[in-house]
Amino acid sequence: MPAIAGEEARLTILLGTTIILLFGIAIISLLTIFQKKSQLNQKEKEIMKTAYDKAILQAQLEIQEQTFSVISSELHDNVGQVLSLAKVQINIMNESNDLNKEMLGVIKENIGKAMTDLRDIAKGLSPERIQLVSLYHIVKDELDRINHTGILTTALCVEGQERSLEGRKKLILFRIIQECIQNCLKHAQASCLRVTLLYLDGALQVTVADDGRGFDSDGAPKDQDGLGLLNIQRRAWLAGGDSRIESKPDKGTTIIISIPYE
Repeated sequence: MPAIAGEEARLTILLGTTIILLFGIAIISLLTIFQKKSQLNQKEKEIMKTAYDKAILQAQLEIQEQTFSVISSELHDNVGQVLSLAKVQINIMNESNDLNKEMLGVIKENIGKAMTDLRDIAKGLSPERIQLVSLYHIVKDELDRINHTGILTTALCVEGQERSLEGRKKLILFRIIQECIQNCLKHAQASCLRVTLLYLDGALQVTVADDGRGFDSDGAPKDQDGLGLLNIQRRAWLAGGDSRIESKPDKGTTIIISIPYE
């Protein structure tokens, strides 16, 4: 009997030791798997952060490039023409023996308009402007500029209680809106463009809709038009949001972007 009891005790100790070893191996394995997943998640976060930073830089460069293009156009089409007219009027007065007070008043008015235009252009040059001004105002300025050209009619609508958007997200969102507008101008052949800012509880939803020729949004994107649309989707994803495109031939195009506030 003592021998049997001793054998049972040894078996119990062996079994217990085996269970403890297996349990320890299981814990070590779980810790190893968790550590690998943590490292993988960290790498994914680093990759996403790098892509996000690149998107921010790209958006800044594109906005800067478009700003310079707008400035060039404004200087040539508005300020340049107004000052040229003032110069012609001054030459006419110079050749005349009489002082034409009415023409002098027109010259002063034209020069004043040119100075106002230059001040507006100078405000647009400020790199901090997008961070300091609300999204509504920078989008309104963009649409007003298009209205001024007479290419198409634009409208801006705001729904819900306006909330601030994190600075870098606002930059990316504004660039997405610019991309939507440029796609409309280049491809849509539209007469009207409407931008709606809808402030929801957790996110800002932006809708850009036109009455242009549209396309089959269920088909594969093609050429530069498709690349622009894919760029919009990629940027929305990088900002932690999403986008969808609804369009049919001859029925216009609607692009909906949703970006969380934080």
